[in-house]
Amino acid sequence: MKIFLTHGYYLNSDPNEMRIMKPYVPLGILYISAFLKQHGFHTTVYDSTFSSFEEQKKALIAEKPDVIAIYCNLMTKLNALPLVKFIRQSDELKSSKIILGGPEPPHHASEFLKYGADIIVEGEGEETMLELCRELSNPESDLSKVNGIYFKHNSTVVKNPPREKVKDIDVLPFPDRKAVDLSLYLDAWKNAHGYSSVSINTMRGCPYTCKWCSHTVYGVSYRRRSPKKTADEIEYIIQNYNPDMLWFVDDVFTVSHKWLTKLLQVFNERNLQIKFECISRSDRLNEEVIKILKQLGCF
Repeated sequence: MKIFLTHGYYLNSDPNEMRIMKPYVPLGILYISAFLKQHGFHTTVYDSTFSSFEEQKKALIAEKPDVIAIYCNLMTKLNALPLVKFIRQSDELKSSKIILGGPEPPHHASEFLKYGADIIVEGEGEETMLELCRELSNPESDLSKVNGIYFKHNSTVVKNPPREKVKDIDVLPFPDRKAVDLSLYLDAWKNAHGYSSVSINTMRGCPYTCKWCSHTVYGVSYRRRSPKKTADEIEYIIQNYNPDMLWFVDDVFTVSHKWLTKLLQVFNERNLQIKFECISRSDRLNEEVIKILKQLGCF
């Protein structure tokens, strides 16, 4: 089975981001790619960030995948729709199954299915995509067996039971960064700001309920990689890409002061040092936490 993972963000079509020039790899897709590979599937990741819609279409035609999985959020929805339309109208791709995931599609599942998608994934994608690929590999596939999806059956939209969240995210492999050209991101940062940066995610979910934030994928929860596993990934990034800094994309990096303290201990044990940026909340900061952040490398 040929699996094509992609998204609909094109940097050259985003004048605001072109001015800011702080692009980051689509980590969600890379997590799914790594998870599928871990379970024996071959994947192709097409990162459209530094590409274009026209180049993306050429890649799809050349690959002729059995499964095309597209990440979609509020910002990329208007790009994902033409991509779905192109796939549906292409003779070369008429047998391809279109799967949409991310925070946006579950809110409008009926509309996306009507537009041409075959399956909508709700929530975390790793285990759902693995089960879907296994099921779609079978000529007698039965989508009713796969939790966490919407699909159409005899023109009726079917919503399967929700999928349970991955309780221990330490079991997930590191994102498949080798599947994309990370040098494009490193160079973009270096040329625009004088330093390079790589993104990393240590937690899933958020216990807070801010109205402006989406909980569609990871939910209102708090699950985190262990400090040891986090340090392992940071060492991997440094050894393979040697960025000048990291960007922790966690919703609230300082949500657990106990976890921060343990992370500092692991950093000190390994003599691990790298600058980084993160997101926090005022009520999860105090003088001691700020000192720990500084010791870890936050600036």
